[in-house]
Amino acid sequence: MGPDNEVTTAAGARLVHYGWLRQALTDAGKSAALPGKSGDAARAQIAAATLRLTQDSQSSPAGGAAPIAQVRGNLNNILSEHRFQRVQEEPSLIRRALASLLNWILERLNKVVAYGGENPWIAYIVEGLAICVPCVLLTWWVMVRLRRQAALPRTAVEAAAPTAPSARGWQRWLAEAEGFAQEGRWREAVHHVYWAAISRLEAHGLWPADRARTPREYLRLLRADHALEPDLRGLTRSFELIWYGNRPAAAEQYNDARARMEKLVPR
Repeated sequence: MGPDNEVTTAAGARLVHYGWLRQALTDAGKSAALPGKSGDAARAQIAAATLRLTQDSQSSPAGGAAPIAQVRGNLNNILSEHRFQRVQEEPSLIRRALASLLNWILERLNKVVAYGGENPWIAYIVEGLAICVPCVLLTWWVMVRLRRQAALPRTAVEAAAPTAPSARGWQRWLAEAEGFAQEGRWREAVHHVYWAAISRLEAHGLWPADRARTPREYLRLLRADHALEPDLRGLTRSFELIWYGNRPAAAEQYNDARARMEKLVPR
């Protein structure tokens, strides 16, 4: 075998390598020279080399038109598939208008950014506005909410449950206490005086109406520094000792409870 050859065809120059053929002939010679080996292996290698030479000669046509036409045909078949068929629709008027608006906004923003790069003080102004404007809006919203809540009418008595103390007017509680006092039923009289005080405070919105509270819970609803807290505490203690402690009561205890109840005027 000689050296590699450069073959000129219509498609251009092509270098033909024979290194694989030299190796195949060398291997065939070695196989034939081995003792105990038949010439089948050598003939198989020579046959394989002959087949490859035949295939190479068939894949290299004289002209370059046939492969190009075949490649172009394959490419056209692929491009004719449905997934490559994209119909180019003309954008609607609304899309064109939105695109124009977006382009206009982007142009203005680019000009602002360019101007801000030349004047750094603009960045400080924008940053200050970004912080101050949300704070002002939040403050305004809170003030509006507080004013609306303050303007709402007090509906504690209307919304009270039927069993709440304020469901019955405090004047009615007090009138019933007077009736028990005239009959000498002092424990019942003190009991009604206490609930007259609770109804009076509840009706003025000092706490939401709820009959399930205990006397101590009503007392805790007032702050320790509230002006009415001392009198309500004294009335609550007297009521608990007489009603729940089952202690005897007389006109003195009733008059004391009545005096404390008269001081509990919401203001």
